Amino acid sequence: MLAPERWGTPQRFHELNFTKSHHGLTHSQDRQDVKKALTQVDRFYVELFAEVLEQLDSIKEGEGTLLDHSMITLGSGLGDGKYHTMDELPIIVAGSANGRIKTGHILNCPEKTPLANLWLSQAQLMGTGMERFADSTGPLKGLLA
Repeated sequence: MLAPERWGTPQRFHELNFTKSHHGLTHSQDRQDVKKALTQVDRFYVELFAEVLEQLDSIKEGEGTLLDHSMITLGSGLGDGKYHTMDELPIIVAGSANGRIKTGHILNCPEKTPLANLWLSQAQLMGTGMERFADSTGPLKGLLA
């Protein structure tokens, strides 16, 4: 369930019956028709994500479910596509990575925290031994249980 965030790449949303560039839509989000299309696209992705999580949560694995032993992320690299801001990013991390991730809360990171800190934290949880990733400044504080 990946989608390109490149500038002009149109994507066919069969379930929504239109082909649009998600990136392009975000530049005109003050228009009502565009806001409606963006809401439909966002809802489409979140509903797919929820379906995946429900399926993972229905599969027994050890003393929990496959979701309990997983770490799945949904989000965007932009907080506001119109202005290309990278603040207040809408990111969801689901699953507890076998109890290593704190779940059931909203993590508000300090301003200017690089998204790469999340990717670094997840890579470290997977045992990579990485100390840096892209523009990371360290592991994401508050993510781990």
